[in-house]
Amino acid sequence: MSGEPFELVRARRDAAWTRVRGNLAVLRGSVAERPITARVKDEAKSRALGVLGEAKAVALGNIPVIAGTAALLAGWFFRRPLMRLIKNRFAATSDNDAAQADEDVT
Repeated sequence: MSGEPFELVRARRDAAWTRVRGNLAVLRGSVAERPITARVKDEAKSRALGVLGEAKAVALGNIPVIAGTAALLAGWFFRRPLMRLIKNRFAATSDNDAAQADEDVT
């Protein structure tokens, strides 16, 4: 085996178990004071607020990019009504131009 006396190995094992039990007692006491779910909730909230703060700083530095993106998204969502509006405007203009050309010819 390892060459160490059996009593020495047993004493080390018992000391390790004593430390583990002590650590478990501290952990249980800590969890009893403040549950793990509350700790996770607080940590998630803290990180989310940190990310929100960073996003706000980036957004304030890039207002034109954000405004352009918002305008492009609005154009995309309203593309069909906008196309109908443009077609109606140009159709009305071309009809007026054609009617005026007929009047000029006669």
